[in-house]
Amino acid sequence: MTEIIRTNIGVNTYLTPNGPISDKKDLAALAAAFDECMEAGAKKVVVVMERVPSLTGEALGFLLDKQDALVARGGQLTVIQPNSLLKEIFKITDFDKYVEVKERS
Repeated sequence: MTEIIRTNIGVNTYLTPNGPISDKKDLAALAAAFDECMEAGAKKVVVVMERVPSLTGEALGFLLDKQDALVARGGQLTVIQPNSLLKEIFKITDFDKYVEVKERS
């Protein structure tokens, strides 16, 4: 199962998965981290992808749902530091048209 490190810096909450998001256990860990953020009232969540080699389509859908939830409360989701494979996936799926994807924060 992928470990998710949570850090708060200013108004941003950073979630840093440490490994692939490739099965239900990994996605459950990410969902639990997001639930904690939402319960704490976070509006700006940044997912740091530097340690994520791959993810599933289900994980992409999950992130899109979280973007919608954050926008509904006046916030946003940002994904930073994806590897070249993830950048290509984000581009091909148009994920990057709905969620801000950046090289660095």
